Amino acid sequence: MPPIIYIGQTRIVILNPVRQTPSSWLNKSVNPYAFRNMECRSKRYGRGRDSKPMNPYYPDGLCLDTPINLSATIPDTCTDSQAGGEVLCPQVDLSQGTLFGIGNTNPILEGNQVEPNTTKVLSWHQCPASFTTVSGATLNCNNDSRTDASTLYDQSWYNPLDVAKGHRGYLDGDFVMMLYAWSPNWRLNAKGSDRYELYIRRSFDGGKTWGTLPKNYRHHDKSRWAGTGTVTCETFRATETGTGEPVEPRVCNQYAAGALEQARNVTQIKSMRTTTLDPRFAATAESITSDLFGAGIPNIGNEDVRDPSRYFIVYETGDNTTTAYGEPEPLDLFYSRAIMFGDNYQVWSEEHDLTQCYPSNPQGNVVPAEHENSSFCNEFDQLDQGIKGLEASEASLGANSGGEFMYGVWAQHQAGDDATAESDAMARRVWWIDDYIPLDAWVFGQSSGTPENP
Repeated sequence: MPPIIYIGQTRIVILNPVRQTPSSWLNKSVNPYAFRNMECRSKRYGRGRDSKPMNPYYPDGLCLDTPINLSATIPDTCTDSQAGGEVLCPQVDLSQGTLFGIGNTNPILEGNQVEPNTTKVLSWHQCPASFTTVSGATLNCNNDSRTDASTLYDQSWYNPLDVAKGHRGYLDGDFVMMLYAWSPNWRLNAKGSDRYELYIRRSFDGGKTWGTLPKNYRHHDKSRWAGTGTVTCETFRATETGTGEPVEPRVCNQYAAGALEQARNVTQIKSMRTTTLDPRFAATAESITSDLFGAGIPNIGNEDVRDPSRYFIVYETGDNTTTAYGEPEPLDLFYSRAIMFGDNYQVWSEEHDLTQCYPSNPQGNVVPAEHENSSFCNEFDQLDQGIKGLEASEASLGANSGGEFMYGVWAQHQAGDDATAESDAMARRVWWIDDYIPLDAWVFGQSSGTPENP
């Protein structure tokens, strides 16, 4: 069974690694993640006949292939954030150049020797993607201005206006989950006039394509899963610029099982006063298969058997009104459980009956019109207490094998003068119980909420 590799910003941790020896290191079946086993069409250096590196700085070679760009988008509509009025979005001419296209936008956006770029991106899309729009309006890969079929190999200068950060994810056999925070307007975002939202992309073939759970997916543990498709929604930008609560256009798109999919916006923040900080995740743990002490550990409800289709997400919201003074101050934490490998995100609704899932079913709350009855299942609940003046940040997650339990710890800070402020390490366990919906489910605005209903 392949190991699960967790990818962070600063480290890679392999769970249950195989003990390596110099001879076994060369064996692809023992260590498929070794650099020498990476698929690469354009490679330099390597090792000579004497097995010595041709270049000491790249002992196993240097791959010159273009990396996959998961956050690239095609800007569709733009405005001038200062003068107003519609302006041309960043364009790229793919008929020129040798390997890459030539953009029409200076990638240097600010500086004392450049004219500041005041273009604001209002709407966008990614390719390849195959979907049917169920509410709202958007361009797609068939009617956009691009002459190619994919943004996965875009270079940063094709659209230098956006910004992505906080990338994390994991590999589980051929399944890849990758998340990142993204904003369409770096310049405005840097001063709190735009915001980060959290996006998630998935691949079921080792990163070759990115989409929804296929109809007949065979995981590396030999379990089989049948995807039924999903609906995702995106929040575009209003023409007005500021830190308030503008009325922003939204769009919801339906994807079939196994369809190529754009990145999924899981935060759905509605106010420029709030932004997204420090996302975290936890995959389900390996199955418990041994009883080391002969205690006869009971496997209640298959809780000790790994369910690879579930994982957990938590993200931190930040006060965007403080961004202009340095960085946004942390606010609260929100969590959810991904089911069907991330086709849907569920807290209260039953996994086997998503007709009750929020926000497609508003459950008596006010939701954007595009979300209602759209089949968009995107439930997130508040992890911390939600008490004004308490800041929650830097969460870390864990999960049991079956994906019924999520364990979270985080730092909690009482806002105030640094000399008198108090901080604590907080912990919480969340239990998903089948066929049980609490009376206060979907009741927001008390000690818990969502970014749509704080």
